[in-house]
Amino acid sequence: PALFMENTRKGSIVSRANSIGSTSASSVPNTDDEDSDYHQEPYKESYKDRRRRAHTQAEQKRRDAIKKGYDDLQAIVPTCEQQDFSIGSPKLSKAIVLQKTIDYIQFLHKEKKKQEEEVSTLRKDVMALKIMKV
Repeated sequence: PALFMENTRKGSIVSRANSIGSTSASSVPNTDDEDSDYHQEPYKESYKDRRRRAHTQAEQKRRDAIKKGYDDLQAIVPTCEQQDFSIGSPKLSKAIVLQKTIDYIQFLHKEKKKQEEEVSTLRKDVMALKIMKV
């Protein structure tokens, strides 16, 4: 009898362990309602996966566009050109590229203003010469 009790306990422990292990969400459902939810789960999951993939691709596209913008600025703005193209030379940070771009735009605005003033002065000189010639 003691042997029978020991085997019974072992069996109940094993069956309990099996039942605990089989209560995952992937187990076969018992009712029709659970069955319909089970079949809809992969569709929802794949929809989420598609949304996640689309979001990841859109985010990568955005990062690539920003990187291209910084690279274009660095190529266009003379003060951003790196003098040392040797291997291991530090790349300009985005903050430095932006600051140098701002500085260059401010410089261009000042140059434009100077040129506009010079054009105005030259026009006045031309008018004065035309008046004197007549």
